[in-house]
This record gives sequence, C-alpha cells and structure tokens, in this order.
Amino acid sequence: MNLEEVARLAGVSRSTVSRVVNDDPRVSEDVRARVQQIIREHNYHPNAAARSLASRRTRILGLVFPKVTTTVFSDPFFPTLIQGAVEACNAADHNLMMLMDSSSEYIAGDRIYNRIIRGHHLDGVVIASSVVDDPIVEQLQQARFPFVLVGRHPRYHEVNSIDVDNRAAAQSAVSHLVEHGYRRIAIITGMRNMIATIDRYAGYVTALQEAGQLPDPALMAHGGFSQEGGYAAMQQLLPHKPDAVFVASDVMAFGALRALQEQGVRVPDDIALIGFDGQDETAHTRPPLSTVAQPIADLGREAVQLLLERIEHPEDSPRHRFLPTHLILRRSCGCAEASPALVSVGTNTAEVVLPPTHS
Repeated sequence: MNLEEVARLAGVSRSTVSRVVNDDPRVSEDVRARVQQIIREHNYHPNAAARSLASRRTRILGLVFPKVTTTVFSDPFFPTLIQGAVEACNAADHNLMMLMDSSSEYIAGDRIYNRIIRGHHLDGVVIASSVVDDPIVEQLQQARFPFVLVGRHPRYHEVNSIDVDNRAAAQSAVSHLVEHGYRRIAIITGMRNMIATIDRYAGYVTALQEAGQLPDPALMAHGGFSQEGGYAAMQQLLPHKPDAVFVASDVMAFGALRALQEQGVRVPDDIALIGFDGQDETAHTRPPLSTVAQPIADLGREAVQLLLERIEHPEDSPRHRFLPTHLILRRSCGCAEASPALVSVGTNTAEVVLPPTHS
C-alpha cells in the first residue's frame, strides 16, 4: 500500500492524501474522513522521511534528563513521568526520544544540544527536571527552540513549564505534623541544586514559622533523592532527637524508614514520617507511609501537550501550568489505621499566561 493506492481507493488525488496525512487544514471534513477510513482499513503507514520533508517536522520529541542516567532508573518518579510522556506522544502520533548523558551536567547539556537539537533532529524537547543554572535552558532560549520544563525555573516568566506547587504542598505536610503536636520537626531534602528541593524546603520553613518555630540547622539533612541518601540522612538526624521528619521524596523516605527500623525506633510512636510523591509502594511499607501525592504521569502528559502547542504556535506567550497535589494520610504520621484520608492542596489545575519576552 502506498500513497497512490490510497488516493485511488479514496477517489482523490495523491496531493489530497498527502495533505490529510500531514494534517493540512485545506481539506474538507468529508474528504478527510474518507481518506482516513481507507488508511485505517488498509493499515497504511506514511513514509516517515517523506512526511518530514513535506511538513518540515520530524514528529519526534526529546525528553532530556539533566542528571546522571543511574538516577533516572533508580527513582520511580522518572519511569512514571516517561510513561505519561509516551502516552501523550502516542496520542498525538509522535515519537519520543530520551536524551541522557552520564557526564557532568554542563558537558552533557553541550553534547545533547550540539548532537541532537542543533542538528534539528527533533521538533522540541521536554526537560524532565529543573536545576539551578541549567546551561541547556539558556542554549534553547537563545536558539528559540521549542521546549517545556517540568518544574519551576528561577526566571519562570521566560519559559514554558508544567509543575505542582511544591512550596504549598510541603507546607501542608509540615503543618499537618505540627497539628499532631510534634515540635522537633526535621527535614530530609533532595539535591541541593534542584528547584524542587529549594521550594520544598521553603514550604517546610514557612510551616514552622507559622507555628511560631524557627528552623534548626541540626534538623536538616540532604538525601540526594536516593534511598541510600535517605538512609544516611536519617542516621545523621537521629542524634538530634527529632520527633517527626518531612522527607522530600518517597524514595528517601523508604531509606529513612529502614534506618529507623534498624535502630529500633518506632514509627510513629518515637518519630513520625511524611514523604513526597505518592508512589504506590507507600501503601505497603510498615507502617504505611503518609505522603504528598503529585500526579507524576500527568506531568509528563501535560508537558508533551504544552510542547506541541508551542510548536504549533511559537509566537504565543509563555505558559505555566500547575497540577494539584494532595496529602495521603496514613499511620506513619500518627493518623489512624483506618482507610487513608485525602487532603487536597490546590485541587484545580491552574494556568498562568505571561506577556511575551523579547531578547
């Protein structure tokens, strides 16, 4: 089956079939439906190279990980994000290319940009997490190449992004621990240069201040968003006798739980815990882990959708979408053993559209 045969069976010209395949609006709905029916019945797949030449697009999107590859596969956050992005690409008849480099972030950014993006092998990219001063963001901005950031950017008004309100979500979790009566509330943070780490720590501080408390530097430890990091961070905190800990990711919380169990510390009787992410495994820990659930797969889906909009309308103002989070309250924070309670934080998806910036 080729383009000419589809045209013959549909009773239209070859150029009309080409327009239908490339989503050209200059085709009537009746003709479009007839051609699409023939394509479906005969399982016709357009030649990708020819299609790209006709549309000047590759129909390939990139998913960039500005971290070492081992972190991507050890943290369940990223496979879930990838799943959402792949589903959105499939729905839009696009392919997804994952771009990773195990070298330093600055070297990796240059390699990815020069090898893939500068050569126009992609129509646009999603950057899977936001770090401070990520060089690839500036390179993409200067090249006016379509991209969407998963996470907040320090110069947020200049970039398109999809995120949750990490600060408000963390504040809600810590405020819940305050309501339980805990007074020495510690925090295990992620990577120091990640915006999510900064925002979740800010939410922790705000919750303490609203409770009339000041953050104690001895009650903060860095876990690097890894299970081993959470384990080591909890060991560091134990001598300072916290009565509760907000852990800025579920993966780190799993490590923290293991450290507590090895020391014979009871959760929540001796130390309460709340994690962040809403991973499925949190329901099966001992005790079940309270957590801030964020819609990780939806972040991937919405990032792809926003990127496709940017590719179609590059002149539009930057857009920033915020998805809702909610607290899942279980035994680890001191809540009852009954079915988990859900406390919403920002229940509606919000979008901010800012005026265009000019370089």
